Amino acid sequence: MFSSSCDTMVAMNDVTDDGSIIFAKNSDRQANEPLSTRYIPSSTYPSSSKVKTTYIEVDQVEETYSCVLFSPANIFGAEMGFNCHGLVVGNEALFTKVSSDNEGLTGMDLVRLVLERCRTSREGKNEIVLLISKYGQGGNCGFTSQLYYHSSFLLVDSTECWIVETVGKDYAAKMITKGIYTISNIISFGGVETFDEYSENLIEYAICKGWCQSKEDFHFQKCYSGFSYHPNEFYNGFLKTQLACSQMRRTRSNELIHKRHKKFNVLDMFHILRDHQCSQENPSSGLTNIDICMHAGFGPIRFNQTTGSLVSVLPTNTNQIPTHYATCTSVPCLSVFKPIWLDSEMKPPRFLSLDDEGNLGNATCTFSLNSIWWKSEIMTRNIVKYYRKLIKEIEIERDELERELVAKSKQLSMKNVLHEERKQWTIFSFDKVDQLSNQWLSRSSSLSLEMESELSSIQEFAWEKWRTAAQIPEHLLTYSKIGYTKNLLLSIGLLVILIFIWIFLTNNSDQRYTILCLLLLNYVFIYQILVKRTKRKTNSSVELLRFNFND
Repeated sequence: MFSSSCDTMVAMNDVTDDGSIIFAKNSDRQANEPLSTRYIPSSTYPSSSKVKTTYIEVDQVEETYSCVLFSPANIFGAEMGFNCHGLVVGNEALFTKVSSDNEGLTGMDLVRLVLERCRTSREGKNEIVLLISKYGQGGNCGFTSQLYYHSSFLLVDSTECWIVETVGKDYAAKMITKGIYTISNIISFGGVETFDEYSENLIEYAICKGWCQSKEDFHFQKCYSGFSYHPNEFYNGFLKTQLACSQMRRTRSNELIHKRHKKFNVLDMFHILRDHQCSQENPSSGLTNIDICMHAGFGPIRFNQTTGSLVSVLPTNTNQIPTHYATCTSVPCLSVFKPIWLDSEMKPPRFLSLDDEGNLGNATCTFSLNSIWWKSEIMTRNIVKYYRKLIKEIEIERDELERELVAKSKQLSMKNVLHEERKQWTIFSFDKVDQLSNQWLSRSSSLSLEMESELSSIQEFAWEKWRTAAQIPEHLLTYSKIGYTKNLLLSIGLLVILIFIWIFLTNNSDQRYTILCLLLLNYVFIYQILVKRTKRKTNSSVELLRFNFND
């Protein structure tokens, strides 16, 4: 089944309390798909060099800029990231009537190529147009399943923002200098008056396919993702877009930012990425997920969740440098945003750029306790079992720590601050969060000794499947209802077998009741072992060692 959804947004300097521009994005991927935090240093290359992206080779430029990427483990590119010049880019999947099965550049490849090559959002927009016109786009972007899509992009610098929405080699783009704009897994542009630039073939192709009659009645979203009687167009364009529930989430993020008009700040943006409008009590419940903070659960499109989040503050004055706040972990409601800085003279702490074998920021495709992302998953998945019980206390501690981190980070964003001070504050922040996460894990472990999981048996079966697929040791993450249900069914099966044995063996009525009593006593003994003691075996305390983030 299909499942994909993300949200990216920007609040320009006329709606924020300090005149900065604030970018934000949730990356929603499959629950077991880790999101690595990768530092890519600047480099120079000989002319005529090539670079291998996820599927194809493209021409390399002679000089690339350093950047920090938030990347699925098996992908060349990134869901989002920022570079040393203060450019921030986020990518969204768009589902259209046009096929994207042919291998080309993926939207995530384009995010990385833009960050490595461009200083401004305008340069980034031009680079996307150039690359897709030359190489096209396409290829599977799924983890354990097939997922093909086109892409939209939100590119922000300290002056302006560009929205670019693409289909194959065609595009439309709009410049944003004030107000707010949000994108999701739905084409946001309508008629030609809703964007500033476009490729001529975008409209010509729609006319050729009969989706519109002329430029005057062209509507980007309706033409390329609207209803169609053609089965492939209906499924790839209309149905996938509807299943992603993107318009509802896009409307919700717009409403939340508008509520804080001219008072909006970075803490507000954190809370928007954590929004659970439709599932406040238990975000894992339901067959679909239309929350901005996505939790995996059980259902036809509930195997995705938010695997990482980024909020970037881009000051419009020249006395400050951009500050980027990243969770580097899944589900922002159970994560803390931590500050990271990057400019042409400074790189982030080493733990964000270790190789796969010693990784902290990087993540392997399966479980590793050396990874920030995977270690946090042990905490997150244990807490989800008791979400309603724990979340209020966690929210208070999480928000208090974030206020402390943001207040200090604002001071450290001044240009006259030494790079080493910023670097040490990043290290301190990650260490503080690691300590708090261990406390949260300890609470959830203690609860497992006292109460039953809040998840249903069906949800636990889904999470157990993901646990085994990720090779997470059972002693770190257990689901008691699964063991209980399996053993109860096995016990009932044994009882049925014993009854048939009794019927078969007892032709002599004098022996019948003696044999029955012996069989029932044997069954009671087996039941005690299989069922009654299951919870005692599966409920256990979990403790993890602290990370050392110092270089």
